Amino acid sequence: MREACLACIGFVLEFLIFYAAGSLLAKILKIKADISFVFILGYLGYFAVFELLIVPMTLLWVPLTTAAYVWAVFMAVLVVAAAVWGIISLRKRNRKSAGIWKQHSWMIFLAGAAVLLQCLIVIFYNDTTVDAAYYVGTVSTSVYTDTLARYNPFNGAALKTFQARYIFSAYPMNNAVWCRLLGIHPIVQAKIVMSCMNVLTANLIIYQIGKRLLENDAKKADLMVVFTCMLQLFCGTLYSSGTFFFTRCYEGKAILANIAIPTVLMCAIWYLQEKDNRNVWIILFITAISALTFSGSAIIFPVVITAGMAPAAVMNKKPFGLLCCVICMIPSILYAGVFFACRLGWLTLAAS
Repeated sequence: MREACLACIGFVLEFLIFYAAGSLLAKILKIKADISFVFILGYLGYFAVFELLIVPMTLLWVPLTTAAYVWAVFMAVLVVAAAVWGIISLRKRNRKSAGIWKQHSWMIFLAGAAVLLQCLIVIFYNDTTVDAAYYVGTVSTSVYTDTLARYNPFNGAALKTFQARYIFSAYPMNNAVWCRLLGIHPIVQAKIVMSCMNVLTANLIIYQIGKRLLENDAKKADLMVVFTCMLQLFCGTLYSSGTFFFTRCYEGKAILANIAIPTVLMCAIWYLQEKDNRNVWIILFITAISALTFSGSAIIFPVVITAGMAPAAVMNKKPFGLLCCVICMIPSILYAGVFFACRLGWLTLAAS
């Protein structure tokens, strides 16, 4: 019961943090967006900043407790700033609630039921693969040794050097930070709280893609969420995004497949519709950084950007768009350089 209560508290707190971050980012970029888009902005922005802050701390052997308190202060400042700017206010929330019902009507309950079903599948599915052991083990060893990824998650031995494949993906350390702050068990935080949060975020991205494809019709976008859920349910092969979505939603590659890459598609559609809107590129760059947070497989992100955004830039006849594509590839290119330098023995990242 204690863990269930902590899981609910953790989910609510993390949801509020993501929304506050998105509200602040939307205000800074002067983006008029609905709640779902604001949440997506906050989710991506949160992990982009987390990556930039926690990776240096990891390399400097900063204790987990110190990192957790620093991040807690950052989150507190974030929420206070959002409140001071008047973004999260009861008056606006009430006005938006009436607008939400008018746009969605009963379809919002159907879409909500689809999301709830997916969350239940994710919660009750028992995955005991090697990758599952890594994502939970990394959090566990970090929490119980008060370190940031300095112990082998499989046998508990102290690492002599960090593995470049994993150390630049700070996503597991986010779980460790929340475990330290709230006292949640690592397996509950990793496989339930964040899995449900990832399911919610992925569906909101699908909803946003649907709105942009279907003439900004919220009801049709709700239906797209439902139909995509049905499609994912019948994805039974090992390497489909649907299988990763339902069985391994707490893993970095699954987040890439169901959140980061679909965000590129969302940005591409947005760019085709608003070719002079430079906020598209800012959000894409934030996505490129957050993709590294999720998994080292984000090394392929330049290919994703080339496939998704470069054709849109050509269709819009915007050479500047091609330059922006290259700029958005920089995070993955830098990671690739460090990764291969470590693999070839040119660079060593000491862990002890």
